[in-house]
Amino acid sequence: MKRNLQVLVIALLSLIISNVNAQDTLTVEFGTDNIKDAYINIVNNFSNGDSEGLIAAVWTYYGEYGMGRSLIGFDFSDLREDIVVIDARLNLYYNPTSSHIGHSTIGGENSGMIFRITRPWDEHLVNWVNQPPTTNTNAIFIPAPDSDTSDFLNVDITPIIIDMIRHPKTSDGFMIKLFNEDTLYRSLTFASSDHPIESLHPTVIIKYIVNMPLDSANTLQPDQETGKDAYVNSLGANSKGTDQSLVSSVWEYDPGWGIGRSFLEFDLSNFSAEQITLAELSLFHDPNSSISGHVNNGRSNELVINRITDSWNDDDLTWDNQPGFSPENQVVVASSNIYNQDYLDIDVTELVLDMVNSPDESYGFMLKLLDESIGSYNRNVVFASSDNENPELRPKLTVYTKAYSSYDETTISASNVTIFPNPGVGEFSIKVAGDKDAIAYTISDSFGNHIYSSKSYENEFKVDLVAQPSGVYFLTLIINNRVITKKLV
Repeated sequence: MKRNLQVLVIALLSLIISNVNAQDTLTVEFGTDNIKDAYINIVNNFSNGDSEGLIAAVWTYYGEYGMGRSLIGFDFSDLREDIVVIDARLNLYYNPTSSHIGHSTIGGENSGMIFRITRPWDEHLVNWVNQPPTTNTNAIFIPAPDSDTSDFLNVDITPIIIDMIRHPKTSDGFMIKLFNEDTLYRSLTFASSDHPIESLHPTVIIKYIVNMPLDSANTLQPDQETGKDAYVNSLGANSKGTDQSLVSSVWEYDPGWGIGRSFLEFDLSNFSAEQITLAELSLFHDPNSSISGHVNNGRSNELVINRITDSWNDDDLTWDNQPGFSPENQVVVASSNIYNQDYLDIDVTELVLDMVNSPDESYGFMLKLLDESIGSYNRNVVFASSDNENPELRPKLTVYTKAYSSYDETTISASNVTIFPNPGVGEFSIKVAGDKDAIAYTISDSFGNHIYSSKSYENEFKVDLVAQPSGVYFLTLIINNRVITKKLV
């Protein structure tokens, strides 16, 4: 893969002044010269990295039932990890010269999915058997096209690109597949980077800010001794906290329909809300589980993650005594019918902030299916627990905290900074006590995205967030070469 970064627009923004590095907003296009792609099929199990088309399909091939998927990889290695992605768009063009029928709905709806690939692959060696693993975290749903020749332009893939830049070691492009791979005669047909018409090649356009401070990663991955997790089922099947699997399910067993839920908790006592910039939960598929892997039978097994609000004991937990939970800031993870997918880097920042802010009402995460209605179709997700014999598969929570690289003891401390009102309705008054130089400050949201920056020569100034959505924001001040961070609600 060639590496030729094509810079389209560079707009310098003087956002941070005084003792802070300037930030640049850049828009970059990745296309023909820095792309690899391949089409794989379960029937034609050979490498097809030179194909002019990228197909996602369920079809018959030589009389056999078959599935096709496509892989696209862009070389983002020239992008640093200290950037903040503002926007990312994917352009896919219909392949007018394909021997395969176009975007077909002969057998039903042909909506698709885009997943992040988590391991390296070679476009000239990849096939169905050795296809790389994917995660459905921040997976992108592709609505069914309007016609059988539609282009897919400006597809918003910002969440996946953020994950790719943040986690380069577990990111190598996208997989495109049909959402439902159970019904024949449906397809999506795009041009690849090998198509003779270059204007039809896939492209990604990314807008981002550079020179953002890097945060420190703190990884929590408890083992059999320190972990706390359990699985319960409405039919009475409970893990007693020692099972190697965590299951969320709606399934028809011999006695009838049963609902499964799982619970896990991490020790967050060493963190404060002012420190935390990001929290990501990773759940790994359990390959040795006695329960089938991720199944949705062509429909949905969306997973929802809630904050547990009552204390619980993993050794005697049952369906009847399971703890309560809060729907506030719940996280919904996309459906998956790839049975062995890992769910990597799920953004649970708001849930973790809630836990840290309300420790007496927070006791971990509950994992359940978004749709728990019974009597329709079997579906589940299956993950490894902290008791799993493979330590790499145990649940992992990574908490990112602000890196204070310019810390310097002065007479100015966090207690010298007061904010009123807080919580507020968008406009905050900031007052800094003590002698000081000019105050440089920046505002970011709870995901670390930059909102704006400025400076003040006065002890009192205002911060205006009226136009921003309700939520938690962070005010980072640089006073006498010391970094102080305060939370705005």
